[in-house]
Amino acid sequence: MSANVAVNRFRLIACFLLFGMSCLSPVAPALAAPVTVVDIAGRVVTLDKPATRIVLGHWVTLDALSLLHDDPVSLLVGWGESGANTYQRDLLRERFPAVDAIPVVANGSVDQMSVEAVLALQPDLVILSRFDAFRFGDTGSAPPQLAQLEEAGIPVVIVDFFIDPIANTVPSLRIIGELTGKAAQADAFAELYEARLRRLALALDGADVALKRPSVFLHAFANRPECCFSAGRGALDGLIGLAGGHNIGSESLPGAIGQLGLEAVIVRNPDIYLPTAVNEAGEGLRLGPGVSRKRAIEGLESLLARRELTAIAAVKDGRAFALWHLFTHTPLHIVGLEALARHLHPDRLSTVDAQATLDEVNSRFLTVPLTGTFWIASGGAVED
Repeated sequence: MSANVAVNRFRLIACFLLFGMSCLSPVAPALAAPVTVVDIAGRVVTLDKPATRIVLGHWVTLDALSLLHDDPVSLLVGWGESGANTYQRDLLRERFPAVDAIPVVANGSVDQMSVEAVLALQPDLVILSRFDAFRFGDTGSAPPQLAQLEEAGIPVVIVDFFIDPIANTVPSLRIIGELTGKAAQADAFAELYEARLRRLALALDGADVALKRPSVFLHAFANRPECCFSAGRGALDGLIGLAGGHNIGSESLPGAIGQLGLEAVIVRNPDIYLPTAVNEAGEGLRLGPGVSRKRAIEGLESLLARRELTAIAAVKDGRAFALWHLFTHTPLHIVGLEALARHLHPDRLSTVDAQATLDEVNSRFLTVPLTGTFWIASGGAVED
């Protein structure tokens, strides 16, 4: 055998050997790197890889995931039942019927959460709201379930879209983006959100000097027979302030939420009456997905006709602007913020179009578009 033939035969055998080794030992995909974040409560949370089995606590709405993921329902193995997510189930059911099969691990608050039920679901992440995880925002008292989950090896992350929404919405969404492998999507929404905030800040520059801040009475869940559940310091107080108003609840309520006396509201004589409501069965004000403009107008007129409320001058004089209550607890509050700001200061914000913002969010981010009537002014104006 010549030297050339031997060399060629060796090369051929080597090629076959290399090919066979590549078939038997294919190139392994890169392992997902651990993900570490610092949550809103300052806690370090580390996952071995992006989460795919998530339990949502109360008051963390599914739309936070819907902004980031094409199939948010596929990430959930359990959630806490609350009004903040009831509409999400109805909204997503047609496209994601599996939403009805998501196990409920508690009702009302995280204090009612069954740790055993959560552990049985084998989640790789539990997401809790600061509002719920610390007794409605009080960082001095965490429920025992939080420690019990962590002792069992379940990572728990705390986010906040409610207690301090202006400061914490973008960091919270980015935390969820990092932990689910959707950081780019979170950054994209953050860019839109921050651009809208800058636009409002520029238009309302020098608010305490050049801007007349109308006093606002927020009447949360206004259809309830008792009056007057409202917002104190923090929470919606920050959104009202950013919209160029002054929340009268911040003058007397020490916490994020609380009850104002009707007589005290009458004496305070606010410039604007701001009721909130959801889309629920029954009479009265209705706002939210699937609510027609006609139904929203009729509901607001019915609310404003309530005898006890007509003692409030702003109600009697038709100085009312109603908002969908579930803009709270979600990054989507940017839409409600724009709508309220334009109503309070139409001369400065004539080019701000909350509906256009909602349309952009629907087309670029939300898995299932949010359609319906989400704000309405007395007299029927939707502030188009």
